[in-house]
Amino acid sequence: MDNVRIGIRSCFLVVLIVVLVCVGIADLADAQLQKVRITISSRSNTSVPYYVAVSKGFFREEGLDVEVIQANPRLGVMALMNGDVYFTGTFVSTVRGILSGFPLKIILVSVKRGVYYLIAHSSVKDLNDLKGKRLGVSSIRGSDHMVAEELFRSKGFNPAQLQPVALGDTSVRLQSVLTGAVEVTALSPPHDLMAQNAGLKALAGPPEIGMPASGMLTSDRVIKENPQFVRRGVRALLKANRFISENRSETIKVLLQWVNQTPEIAARSYDVELKTIQRDGTMTDADVENFITRLGKEKKRSVDDVRDFSFARQAWKELEAGK
Repeated sequence: MDNVRIGIRSCFLVVLIVVLVCVGIADLADAQLQKVRITISSRSNTSVPYYVAVSKGFFREEGLDVEVIQANPRLGVMALMNGDVYFTGTFVSTVRGILSGFPLKIILVSVKRGVYYLIAHSSVKDLNDLKGKRLGVSSIRGSDHMVAEELFRSKGFNPAQLQPVALGDTSVRLQSVLTGAVEVTALSPPHDLMAQNAGLKALAGPPEIGMPASGMLTSDRVIKENPQFVRRGVRALLKANRFISENRSETIKVLLQWVNQTPEIAARSYDVELKTIQRDGTMTDADVENFITRLGKEKKRSVDDVRDFSFARQAWKELEAGK
């Protein structure tokens, strides 16, 4: 009997030691993770690469404990400049900063062509009703503002006849049209369909040439001082891009966890926008040149001033090789 008790105690001690060792290893792994803050401009579906990279553990696989923070686009750019955050997913406002001389770079592109729809108040019958009215935008000359102007021009309407009003987040712009605080805005999925379900009117669909809507940008300082850190961040997001392109149902589940929407709206968003995600995270120099021209005709900068895809190319090569 004593031998049995001794045996049970021995087994218990072995199990306890194994548990403690496992806990210790987990704690050590957590302690070795580098805490990283990343800004995005809004909780929309175009930020799904960040949602997936967090939810599926891709950042942690690269040794990064990531906190995704929603911030006003201009504040996000300044936080990146000041070193308060290491990366941002806010695209157009950050590139506009680069064209103004900020030492920042695009290092990865996820959604090369953002999808936007012109959404108007139910009282608006046609485009002529909008003369002298208010256009809700996230920020002046931000991506949704510029795409809205392109959509208006494609319909033969001069956007100079509108008064742009900076409102910030996508959900705020949707609510502002619902209440009549502004008459029209450009919304991306899932908010465009939410708006139509709420009785608002879609006046125009996506332009033929859209603006890049999602990616990763960082500072020249971080690239110079910690290139391996940049490489790890890029690898994590490329893993997310690949996952999104190959896993429709799982991506939709992640969208539902991060953005308040129905499964039907999330599925539509995937089909109209996310299934064409940039797996390798790059744009051609011609596309970058066109982007620069559209954003800053009076502030011409070279392609090399704006982008550095060397990390994306190397990381994609490694991922394709199974490393």
